[in-house]
Parts: sequence; structure tokens; C-alpha cells
Amino acid sequence: MRSVVSIDHRAGTTDVVVSRGPGVPELVWLRVQTEWGTKGRSPRTRVNVPISEFLAHLNWVAEYFREYEVGVEWKGDALDLVRRRLADSERFSVALESPPPLDGAAVAEALEGSRFVRALRPFQIRDLGKLLALANGANFSVPGAGKTSVAYGAYEAERRAARVERLLVVAPLAAFESWEDEAESSFDPVPAVVRFTGGVVPPAEVLLVNYQRLESGFDELAEWVAARKTHMILDEAHRMKRGWAGEWGRNCLNLANLAVRRDILTGTPAPQSVFDLDALFDFVWPGSARQLIPRDARDEDGIREVSRRIAPLFVRTTKVELDLPEPLIRTEHRDLHPLHAEIYGAIVGRYGGLFDASRRARIDLRAFGRITMYLLEAATNPSLLIAGSHPHDPVLFRHPPLDVPPDTDLDGLLRAYPNYETPWKFEFLKAAIEENVRAGRKTLVWSNFVRNLETLYRHELTDYSPALVHGGVHDRADQLRRFRSDPDCHVLLANPAALGEGVSLHHACHDAIYLERTFNAGHYLQSVDRIHRLGLDPETETRVTILGSPETIDEVVESRLREKTERLGELLHDPGLTVMSLPATPEEGLEGEADFGVDQGDLAEVARHLAG
Repeated sequence: MRSVVSIDHRAGTTDVVVSRGPGVPELVWLRVQTEWGTKGRSPRTRVNVPISEFLAHLNWVAEYFREYEVGVEWKGDALDLVRRRLADSERFSVALESPPPLDGAAVAEALEGSRFVRALRPFQIRDLGKLLALANGANFSVPGAGKTSVAYGAYEAERRAARVERLLVVAPLAAFESWEDEAESSFDPVPAVVRFTGGVVPPAEVLLVNYQRLESGFDELAEWVAARKTHMILDEAHRMKRGWAGEWGRNCLNLANLAVRRDILTGTPAPQSVFDLDALFDFVWPGSARQLIPRDARDEDGIREVSRRIAPLFVRTTKVELDLPEPLIRTEHRDLHPLHAEIYGAIVGRYGGLFDASRRARIDLRAFGRITMYLLEAATNPSLLIAGSHPHDPVLFRHPPLDVPPDTDLDGLLRAYPNYETPWKFEFLKAAIEENVRAGRKTLVWSNFVRNLETLYRHELTDYSPALVHGGVHDRADQLRRFRSDPDCHVLLANPAALGEGVSLHHACHDAIYLERTFNAGHYLQSVDRIHRLGLDPETETRVTILGSPETIDEVVESRLREKTERLGELLHDPGLTVMSLPATPEEGLEGEADFGVDQGDLAEVARHLAG
């Protein structure tokens, strides 16, 4: 009898079990271990291979096993996994050839007689037509363009064609309300949309889970996805851009192998660099990133080449296509007050020596992030420096208080500061809010530091009955409801990490003020769109004001955000992104659109700033 290698996969699990039968040559088993690893309790006879690794290294099996007269015994649904991957590869090749999208009539036919009753706008029909022409898709439309509605349309068309039976949506908690509301307005009858909170998966046709919940509920979710033909969508997909290196990315990529259709939604797919796309496209088309994003795609030519390669695989509605009134975006530049300027100069002097040219390449990114936090704090509100990060700051913002030796000049300056000065940004903010109140306009205030938000909420802005949203606020829905509907609530205080995605405020508020920004272009672009999105009255004036001080890190951040969004605009064929990244100064009179992301370019620019 010919020797046999057994390959087994059970629904809902993330490993393929490869077992060595009697008589399998040592050379063959060594090749198995070389290609698929040695994970497992008895690697001499049995190895456990993650599905992704198993499917990524299949090409050698047939010829090699045939040469040594070794057979394969397929168990469970292992062979189905292989067939699905081969079919995916074929569909990927077809997708790269830019198949013609479905026209409006074909889209209507795909949805005829279905539960989908929402009237889509022309650009949404166009996007849906292209997505339905693809086996898996990516929607990179700007926030507010109706990506959720289009996604529901794609799901319903696929369900009607019997290709899928139910839908798993991975999204930030802030976006759950949108998925629930859109289901109510898009379907008749409305499918059961349920939030997964852990444990046994409740009966649902559309299951919502947030990225944080994936790890603890993975086994239950994997079993649910594999049990029936499941369509899987990642909303705000840029959150898993770390891919296999991050918990969220790893869980999404593992589930991808179990879903029969995969789509991603994000308006900022590559906020830092083109390599942010790796994990996103490996989710949509497993194993495709190497083919789509060359490792040397770092200059303009490389970005253009990536843009050419991915063009057939995504849809994008731009700001211009939404036909919105252009927002007025301006930067208010003011010098720091004298004591504030002295403190900032002391911080620069303290860290400047760390960034001389000879050592720049060896700087610890974690230490760099902490120093950058101190600079951002020092440019906005020096009182933050001796307080340290707030327990509810985003993880990447958390840092200890500035270590200041007692009885030094800097120690004296920091302790004296609250007694003599108020940061000019706070003064400007209060005056701008008062002016808006008199004009009957509400104001959205952005700060990345929770201590800033708490200080404004509890002390500086109490007269305006502010609402507050950050990671530690548990009644965020009530806070948002109060801001939208309570005439006495004139201000919403928020940080982009907690409110930058999935929330619409454009009917209630038309003024946003940024106390400071970070290097995270995604946070900035997403936050602007909370008040500037589809459905805005054409007569409405949307105003965005960014506060910055000359000769501080504010200028460095502004320059880097401009560069990052220019790259993203080129990648997505959307020049409007460049305008969004570059606010107008009062002198220019230009009216344009408006995780703490750090890369090596940011490091170099901060180093130059510290070096003077």
C-alpha cells in the first residue's frame, strides 16, 4: 500500500493538521516541516499549520509527493479550503484584468425582488456595479459617501444569488449604530442585526463585532463563519493594517480564509505609506500583497506603480463627487505666551542632543514617541507635562510624566505656569465658542489628549454645558444625543481616536476646532468628515480651524500631514486629498477641503526640529 500523508481541517479552527502515515520517507517529512513548520506536540509525526501558511505554500505538494510516491488523504473540509483558494486565485487574475462593471440596469436586476429597498445615488450605483463585478472588493470612498449602504446592497445581491447566506461585520463600536440604522432604512423586511458581546453567538443574519472583541471571541466567530456561507466585511479596515504583526490584523486574516466573500471599507486605506495596504489586500485577496505592493515602492514612481496595480480592485467616491459645499479650513497661527515659550524652549534644549545626525538612525521609536508626546503637550498646554498621560488616552499616547529634577529651572517654570498664564489656544477656543454661541452655532473641539478634554469639560467651558467623548466615557451615545438635540449644549469635546470614525454630526454642527494634531493622517482626515459629509445642506458653511504655534512641533505636523495626504491622493487618484491636508492661512484666503501614526520620515523631521 502506498504511504500517505493525512491533511485534516475541522470547521471553525484556524490550523490544518498534517499527519505522517507509515512509510512516508524522511526526506518528504523534512520538506513538510520546511514548508509548513514544526508546530505541534509530535512534530515527527504530526504538525499543526495555520491555514494561511498552509494555503500560501501549496505549489510544491503535487509534484514532490508524486516523485516519492506519497499519497494525500484529505479529511474534514481541508480539500474545500484548497479548492476555494485555487478559485480565489483564478478570480484574482480575472479581477486584475478590470472586468466591466455592472451598469445601472444590471445592478437593478441583481437586486430585483430582494429585500433591498434603499434608493442609491448614481455614484453609489456605479460603485456597487464595480463591486458586484468582483468576487471580493474594496470601497475606499470618502467618509459620508454611503459605504455602508453600498455594502448592504452588495451583500443582498450576493445573498439573492445564493453565494452567501449571512454577514459578519467587523467595525469600531462607534460604527455599530450606523450599521443598525442603515439596515432599518435599506431592507424590508429588516434582517436580524445583532451585536456580538462574547460567549455563544446569538441568532443573527448580520453579526456586528468590534476589533477588540475578535481575540476573546475568535473560536466562536470562526465556527459561525465556517458553518454557513458567510460574507465578511471590515469597516474602517485601516485599523488592521499591522496585519500578522498585530492582534486585530492576525484575527481578521485568519477569519478571511473561512469567509466566502470579503470586502473592506475605509476612506483612508494608506494614511502612513503604501505598505499600509499589505494587510488590507491580503484580507480581500489572501496572498496578493506581494504581487500588488513591491517592497521598493517608496518613491513617486513606486507609488504610481502600486496605484496602477490596485486600480482594478477598488472603488472610490471622492469629495468632489459628493457635490458638497467646500469647507473653509484655516490655520490660526499665534506665538506662545512668554512663559509658555520658555518652557517649550527648555524641552527642545533637553532633547535636542539626542537627535544629532550620527545617532538618528538608532533612535528607539518608543522613546521617540514619548518625546514627541512631550513636544505636542508642550506646544498646547504645558500643564500636561507633569501630569503624564490619562488612563483613558489611546494606548499609543500613554507615557509617564516628564521626569524633571526638582529645584531646576524647568521644574520651577512648570510649577509656576498655571499661576501666571493660560495657553493661548484655550483663550482662543473660549472666545471662538462664545462667538459661535451668539451666532447660534455649535462647536466640535478636537484634542488628542484626554487631560485637555477633561480640563475644558470640568473647568474652562462649563458655561456652555459641553458634551464629552473619549475612550473612558461610557455614555457616549447619550453625550452625542445631547450635543445634537439639547439647545443648551453648545460644545462637544472629543478625541479623534474615539470619535474619528462612524459618527455623523453634520446636521447639528458646522464648526470644528483642533487644539493640536498628530502625525496620524487617518485620524485627521476621518475627523474632518464628522461635520462635512453627504446630506449637508448646500447653503451650509462648514468651518474648520486648526490652532498652531510657529517654530513648534505644530509646524512639523502640518508639513508631514500634507506630505502623507499628497501620497494618498496620488495613490487613489484623488487630488482633493492634497487640499484637505493643507489648510489655508488667513493671508492666502484659500478655501479648500479640509493611533498616533509615526514613520521614519516623521522621525527625521522631528529630529531636524529639535536640532534647530
